[in-house]
Amino acid sequence: MPLAANTTGEHSTLAVLAGLAILVWSLGVIIALTGWVAQATRSRIRKRRVRTHAANGAAPAPGSRSAPSRPPSPTSPRATRQQNANSAASAATSANPSRQTAAPVKPASNPAPPAIPGARLSPETLEPLAQCLDAARLREIAEARVAKTLTALPRDRWNVERYVVIEGHRIPFVILGETGVFAVWALGWPPMWHELAFFSQTGAHVEKRLPGYTASVRTGVCRTLADHEIKPRWWCRSGEPGAWVMGVEWLIRWIEHFGPEHGIGVKDIERLRQLANPRRDSPSPRVPEAVPDDGWVTPPAGSG
Repeated sequence: MPLAANTTGEHSTLAVLAGLAILVWSLGVIIALTGWVAQATRSRIRKRRVRTHAANGAAPAPGSRSAPSRPPSPTSPRATRQQNANSAASAATSANPSRQTAAPVKPASNPAPPAIPGARLSPETLEPLAQCLDAARLREIAEARVAKTLTALPRDRWNVERYVVIEGHRIPFVILGETGVFAVWALGWPPMWHELAFFSQTGAHVEKRLPGYTASVRTGVCRTLADHEIKPRWWCRSGEPGAWVMGVEWLIRWIEHFGPEHGIGVKDIERLRQLANPRRDSPSPRVPEAVPDDGWVTPPAGSG
């Protein structure tokens, strides 16, 4: 009986110890599983926050556990700083309109009608100005043909200058070279008598800009739209200055037929180009009666 009692008690003690070990192991497993689940849950939440901030254009700090940011209240310091920054940017844009970003202009599907539809002026009102514009366009065509013809002159021996303004008069071509100095006009129609006198008097202004040059500046009128050949000929009325009149096909031959007695040397041509080269770095000359660069005067009524 004693042996039986001892054996039974020993087995009971071993069973209790085994049960406690199993219980402790089970609790450890449960705790480990709980920690793993919590860690996985936190990892998923952190990844979701990163994706949310990336979609909103802001990246959270590594390891941040803060809740998603909310718009600051109007009375918070952050809101005050944002308002001040917006006000400063608006003031800078107003002070410098060139910094404004222009929105892309989309073409209108239906173009707007003209602001002033129909006609307001009669043909009689427009006709005088239309005649002037027509003459200006014909003159432009004529001068283009003369310019093309003058390209046959060797550049090292001749200088051809266009649109020279002297004493308020516009000279289409001022030509200097081995046979002298020439002032040439281009017309698409026969010149009038008073035009020949005007051309000659205007060419004389070129002579005034050549002190020491002993020859005369020869004046020529080149007709470019004539339907027949026009040989060079001197035309004038009694007691009035005149000019040479010719067709464009005779222009080069007319220039070259004069002798070299009053011609311009190649070194003179080179020096002329150097002196006439615009010097952008030099200060503008002070001219009496010149309009000042600054200041403002209220224009009179009706002047625009």
